[in-house]
Amino acid sequence: MLTEQRSTEKSAAELPPETDHAAQFWQFSLALYPLLQTELLALQDQYNCNVNLLLLSAWRPSLPQLPQLMQALSPQHLTTQQIRQIRREVSRVLKEQPADPLLVQLRQQLLDTELTAERLEQRALVQCCAYAAGCIVPASTLRQQYLHSHQVPLAIQQQLTVDLDQALLQLGLAQPFHPAKA
Repeated sequence: MLTEQRSTEKSAAELPPETDHAAQFWQFSLALYPLLQTELLALQDQYNCNVNLLLLSAWRPSLPQLPQLMQALSPQHLTTQQIRQIRREVSRVLKEQPADPLLVQLRQQLLDTELTAERLEQRALVQCCAYAAGCIVPASTLRQQYLHSHQVPLAIQQQLTVDLDQALLQLGLAQPFHPAKA
């Protein structure tokens, strides 16, 4: 997900129609992400973890096998990573030349593009859940497998679980959201 807050109404209106579940997941993510932003971005930057996959593990109680999710996510995730890299480079240049209005405009356009790419990732994940033969892996187990596969230290994994639980409680959700069967 993105490191900066901004209005999403314009970007959302420009996206192709999506399933109700994808829209629900997006709204859930917009609520949960700010509560865990620092931690999720650290996992993204230090361990190359996919924030959307981690958010999905908080949204659904069970998920398809990790290889299925990664296969569904892979093409869009590569695009998202490329957009993010370009946006970060423009942001770095902008720090050196803060008065350049064209760079400011380009940075905002890249932020909007990155947000759209994140939303497409989420739609791919939701579609994978809908088309999978069965969501048979508990989401917490899949999250642990995923973090372990990215060599995230156990202490950080455990802290993420605690922080996710606290954030869900703060949002008024005692347990992961249970969408209607996709």
